Amino acid sequence: MVSGHTEVVTQTRRTPGAAPGRPARGRPGNAAAPARARTAVRPAPPRPRPVAPRPAGQPRPSGQPRPGAATAGVARSSRTPFVFLVVGLLGGGLLCLLLINTILDTGSYQITQLQQENVTLVQQTQELQARIAQEESPAVLAGKASQLGMQEPGLLRFLDLRKGKIEREPTHAPGVSVYPPGYTP
Repeated sequence: MVSGHTEVVTQTRRTPGAAPGRPARGRPGNAAAPARARTAVRPAPPRPRPVAPRPAGQPRPSGQPRPGAATAGVARSSRTPFVFLVVGLLGGGLLCLLLINTILDTGSYQITQLQQENVTLVQQTQELQARIAQEESPAVLAGKASQLGMQEPGLLRFLDLRKGKIEREPTHAPGVSVYPPGYTP
């Protein structure tokens, strides 16, 4: 229980220019002003009650202050800039993540579009290669040659100048090929 005693405080009013602990001096033409005393009655600050330790598992009674409650206002005011710093860093981090995600999505869209164009170009290349293979076939080439008026050559005939005759196969001479280069009967 807190004892309710009071404290009596006496204050002395001094004249301007008077030093503390010295009596006021009079000025020429002025009488020294007497010091006025005033008495005020104030209640004394309450004494802290001893707090019994409580077991760790029990909640704190609502009437008991927390340990360090007197410094809570100072701790909160000094935490405010730190909290703003942390919130600012988190917000900046989220904005950076949003920017990176947007850039990656744009790149992904471009990659998908280029892959679709690549598939289309590969299909066109395959179609053109198939057409070239078809145009190079011997049957198509023979048909186009006959349209141009070309004729297929018959069997080769050789002129023998010694005999003066045209023969189907040349006589064999040593060191000379029987057929011209590139000819296969």
